[in-house]
Amino acid sequence: RASSRVSRNSGARTQIQPFGYTFTVDDAMAATPTPEEGKYKDIPSILPLAPGGVYAVKWEQREKWAQCIETPEVPYEPPLGEPNPDNPLCFFEVRSGGYYLGRVVFELKADTHPITAENFVKLCEYRCYAGTMFKVFPGNWIRGGDFTELDDIVYDANDPDFFDFASLLPDPAPGGQSIYVTESGPYFDDENVDAYTHDGPGVLTMYNPGAPNCNGSQFMITFSRVEPEVLDGSHVAFGQVVEGWNVLAALEQLGDARQEGLTFQRITVEQCGVVRHGRASATGGGTAASTSVEASASASGKRRARGVRRVTSGGKKTPSKAAKFGAGRALAAR
Repeated sequence: RASSRVSRNSGARTQIQPFGYTFTVDDAMAATPTPEEGKYKDIPSILPLAPGGVYAVKWEQREKWAQCIETPEVPYEPPLGEPNPDNPLCFFEVRSGGYYLGRVVFELKADTHPITAENFVKLCEYRCYAGTMFKVFPGNWIRGGDFTELDDIVYDANDPDFFDFASLLPDPAPGGQSIYVTESGPYFDDENVDAYTHDGPGVLTMYNPGAPNCNGSQFMITFSRVEPEVLDGSHVAFGQVVEGWNVLAALEQLGDARQEGLTFQRITVEQCGVVRHGRASATGGGTAASTSVEASASASGKRRARGVRRVTSGGKKTPSKAAKFGAGRALAAR
């Protein structure tokens, strides 16, 4: 885990050169995991080397602890332009098998997409994305955010760094859901769907099952060869990667060329959270998202829970009378 990696880091670093590529590994991270760091389980670990599809494979016996490794830097510019300092930032800590690959930071465009941005921010704040896995479509995009299918090697409901779905949200919608509740369920409408184009790598966009106004928790991040016309007009682009593109570029190499989302190794969000909440809101015709939601105590007492709010097709939000996402109820009382 990230906290363990920091506390165990002695500062010593070693260069490894698998297949001629050089990587830097923290020596302290190469030690045997402590009993507190998780039970042992044999899992194959694939080391992404560099663009070109070359991998090194080894077997690991680690559950909650992964060896730190630095992925090669690749040229990258944020596709939606210079980040707005008033917009919120969220992060993922990403691992692939027994390797911790690094942190990815996203800018959420709350200045143009306040409702969509708040949904992502709150799901990160709740730790709902921790333990979720990625599907990779090389050249096109990476897809994640389905918290109904968690990585059982990493996820631990007893750990406060993970959302306790069994107690707090026992019956989530298939494929995950948003923090909002609409007349059609725990989803919300498309917001400013034509504001940005999906042109280039690093665009953060909402995933939907092919129908409009069905935004939940799942999202996609585009790769370099994505065709904008495939996503423009049907998926809401609401953010961009601002740090850690080298991590996602390495993950692209683990995707199956058949474009079925399969990967050579489990790719998991080990931790998630909010770097800053930001101060931006929509101007003009949009409806600004509130900076917070109603708080209530969760049953476990581990963390504060936020109330789900009802979103109408017009974008206006009012507090739901009975739905409290953190308290474990997905649907609002009629």
